[in-house]
Amino acid sequence: MQGYWADLKAPDFGNLPEDTVAVLPLGATEQHGPHLPVSVDSDLVAAVLDRSLPLWSKDTNALILPALQITKSNEHAKHPGTLSVSARTLLATLDDIGASVARAGVNRLCMLNGHGGNTAVLEIACRELRITHGLITAHGSWFGFAQWNGIMDSGDLSHDQHGGDSETSPMLAAKPHLVDMAQARNFRSKSRDWQENGSWIGLTGQAMRPGWVIDDLNDFGACGDAAAATTAKGHALLDSAAQGFASFLRDFSKFDPAA
Repeated sequence: MQGYWADLKAPDFGNLPEDTVAVLPLGATEQHGPHLPVSVDSDLVAAVLDRSLPLWSKDTNALILPALQITKSNEHAKHPGTLSVSARTLLATLDDIGASVARAGVNRLCMLNGHGGNTAVLEIACRELRITHGLITAHGSWFGFAQWNGIMDSGDLSHDQHGGDSETSPMLAAKPHLVDMAQARNFRSKSRDWQENGSWIGLTGQAMRPGWVIDDLNDFGACGDAAAATTAKGHALLDSAAQGFASFLRDFSKFDPAA
């Protein structure tokens, strides 16, 4: 059983294999600088899943849930076009979705994320769903499945937090008509200054991580060298993420933390 949850009919859920995985895509609707649409995070998660589905092992049983496209994006709230819900609302929504998945007889739920602002909430949600509904859960970003070697230098990648090369290149591959490369530039992140000053505080492995909004890092609402983006790099990132996620699903369908 492979495909999209919403394509099934109600009786179909009575015959799902025991190891079926529900996959919840989480994007966002938020500004990504002057050169990218507000749909970036949702578009890239969808692109990875579209490329991954044909690669799934024949013995993988998984269904892709309808995506969440408005999530916790209040760090971008000062920029027009951003839509957001609170962390509390997102956590409650994830609990309700998890309860619904469990009622359908599916006991594995993984969340594929495209927006860093969701990460802390997903960490809490995965444990709460495990405790409250007995679900086997996991969460991660599509970035974590992509192969970055030869695509971006690790030092540049650590400061490419939003709307830089790491998102502009995949968007050139997935939805080039929505990218305005004439507006792309090297959006330098202030996190570089924190690192170069040897501060204990920062976003690149320092002992303490500050609370921040996007304007703290760059006034344009983007961080990273978007001008360096290419379509070829975008395809390489999306394809490798698709392959990595397909491999993960095969493992997760057999994973039991209590075993």
